[in-house]
Amino acid sequence: LRVATAEPEAMPADVSANATAVLAASAADGAGETVEIRAVAPPPPPRQADFARLRRALWTPLDVGHTHAVSGALFLAGAFAWIAWVAHAQAAGAAAPHAPIFGGEASLAVLAVGVWNGLSALPMASDERVASQDLDRYHALAFRWGGTAQLAACAWLCWWFSGLYPSVPRPVDAALCVASMSSIAWVVYFSEESIRAVDRKVATGGFVHGRRAATLSKDERIQLSALARLGSYPNVFQLPVLVNVFLGGRAWLDAALDKFPHQAALLHHYLFACATSYAITFFATTLRDRKLITIRQDLAMLATGTALPFLTMFADVSAFPGAATLNPLDYNVGFL
Repeated sequence: LRVATAEPEAMPADVSANATAVLAASAADGAGETVEIRAVAPPPPPRQADFARLRRALWTPLDVGHTHAVSGALFLAGAFAWIAWVAHAQAAGAAAPHAPIFGGEASLAVLAVGVWNGLSALPMASDERVASQDLDRYHALAFRWGGTAQLAACAWLCWWFSGLYPSVPRPVDAALCVASMSSIAWVVYFSEESIRAVDRKVATGGFVHGRRAATLSKDERIQLSALARLGSYPNVFQLPVLVNVFLGGRAWLDAALDKFPHQAALLHHYLFACATSYAITFFATTLRDRKLITIRQDLAMLATGTALPFLTMFADVSAFPGAATLNPLDYNVGFL
């Protein structure tokens, strides 16, 4: 019995593109009979089917009023539009290196949508859904609470550096700094726990994102580890910013702006891009969990989002040389 598949163009002219032909012929020695089955490969699904599948995967009834899907799309579109607008303004000389920063009000409006997007995801990531879908609990904890908390922390810091932040008691800012630093530690810890959980499931049996852990290749396990660490450790770069706000407060920022007038804008742009990278991470993880992209594609999207904040800082220093710096010894608390 020989079974073969062929594209429609390769089939004989008398065979329909939607049929299966069964051809029988006697063997040359007459000792038996060979049956050859040729099955026509089905035509590729129409492109509309891909969009329909994407819409069904993302337009879920669990999203009450579809507020999460709508706010996510608005936030990503608004964030990239704002970054492009500010970059063009700086290149054209329309943005001056002083506070309040250029486009500050618009950025805060976009970030408010982003915060709502993070909060609207929490009901859909309940403990019951984590258990029913056999999602890795440690990954879910970092993704659900840590990611949303860090996006909110970036939004608050952007407000703090925008020049539009109201006068509040120092203890309030200090408490918010501690909470933000705790969220960074939370995400790093649970990301490492998720890596260890995958290793345990490979050794003892179990599932990882709905897939039997034993079927994961070595490359896929390396990619999952890279995803966990790339989504958590770059947040450590925000710690010096938080320490400056915690220890120095407004007095530190005023001293830094006397020396580098564009420094507040540089930090605002960096933190805004961090919030945008979280949205990219959320979106990529959602697509992968719903089997719409591969682990490698998720990793590529995450790497792109991770690079974005650092690109904004280099762009600011290039646009305003001497008015902003990347050297932490030039402006951090204790070095001014």
